[in-house]
Amino acid sequence: MEIPSFFRAYDIRGVVEYELTLEDYLSFGKAVGTVAEDFVVVGRDARVHGEICEKAFVSGVLSRGVDVRATGVVPIGVLSYAVEKLKAKIGVMVGASHNPPEYNGLKFFKEGGEYSKELDNKIRRIFIERKFKKFDWRKIGSYEILDIKNDYLSFVLSKVDVKKKIRVAVDCMNGAAGTIIKSLLEKLGCEYKIIHGEPSGLFPLGEPEPKPSKLKELMALVSKGNFDLGLAFDGDCDRVVVIDDKGRYTEPEKTASLIVSFLDTKPGDTIVASVNTSSIIDDVASEKGLKVIRTPVGHFYIIEAVKKHKAVLGFERSGHMTIPSLRLFDDAILVAAKLLEICSKLEEPISKFFDKLPTYLSTEVSLECPDSIKFKVVEAISSELKAKFKKVDTIDGVKVYTDKGWFLIRASNTQPLIRITVEAKNEKNLQ
Repeated sequence: MEIPSFFRAYDIRGVVEYELTLEDYLSFGKAVGTVAEDFVVVGRDARVHGEICEKAFVSGVLSRGVDVRATGVVPIGVLSYAVEKLKAKIGVMVGASHNPPEYNGLKFFKEGGEYSKELDNKIRRIFIERKFKKFDWRKIGSYEILDIKNDYLSFVLSKVDVKKKIRVAVDCMNGAAGTIIKSLLEKLGCEYKIIHGEPSGLFPLGEPEPKPSKLKELMALVSKGNFDLGLAFDGDCDRVVVIDDKGRYTEPEKTASLIVSFLDTKPGDTIVASVNTSSIIDDVASEKGLKVIRTPVGHFYIIEAVKKHKAVLGFERSGHMTIPSLRLFDDAILVAAKLLEICSKLEEPISKFFDKLPTYLSTEVSLECPDSIKFKVVEAISSELKAKFKKVDTIDGVKVYTDKGWFLIRASNTQPLIRITVEAKNEKNLQ
């Protein structure tokens, strides 16, 4: 069997029924049921086909004699927390993050609620080889619906200390954040306005990705209203981005700089950032005597590097962020709560903090390219650029540094795209 197109770099993801069928979900369930030593915790995001995909997967798990505890539609951080809280050996998220509504997928968690490449590879191998545990109709697993949201909210509240009432506008983008954000904001004593809060797998705004072009309504709301900040989440809630009090989109590098300024750091500490992140973080880190380590794009790489280097913060340009002192996971709800705490401690509007940071101009372009050749295309470009330029980084695609700035060309790990990111100090050099 050839490697399926839905085998992505760090999860399973594809168009339902055209790439990733219900039969595949059933087989993945059998594979998980084959490796599971105990019960499995399962959650899903808000996608229309989430329930049928989950049921097919769960049927596979149960058929191998393994029990399932299901959380229903929850942010991915809630599922990760449930795996840790219940001391489960395996957790599974049925979802496809920011991908368009026709996509779905699977993410696997090991004990402690952490991502696990090793477990992921083991499950993939069993799926490919079809070496499932033998079926025994007398030993079908049991199914239990689990409600852990209140426990999770208590956990989040124990990690933050909001000093005053914060006025916040939130865009859930019709994703899983809508299942919990209202309760959290009320418990934190915030004054709030939520838009697109109803989970809807149709994603009427288009793919649930919190980028500037998708957040115009939130930016307008914040700029016209009386808010201290705005927050926007992606589909499965492992990413959060900030809109400042002037209604401006805030690059995640600036948000990371804000968080770092409120963390208990010492010279020599490390920040982990993906290869496509702005040089802003290098400038801020340099001022504080901190080191920046770059990784390939992807939460697996960020989390592993944070653990390896005992980093104080790990983040990606897309908005994935982990603060290990809170929890070693890119939990956007937890990070959002921390941002509300920080905002409550600032002695100036959040926009003023951001305006003091170094300024760079950047842009990103995505070009369609089939999954079957996208990595070969980037490899060919990389060979040419290495022969032309002196400073070239190839940890993920090819990144070229010049005296005008830098540019990065890399294949997307989740979609049939090649992404080009460019950064410079002024508009002329950017162009």
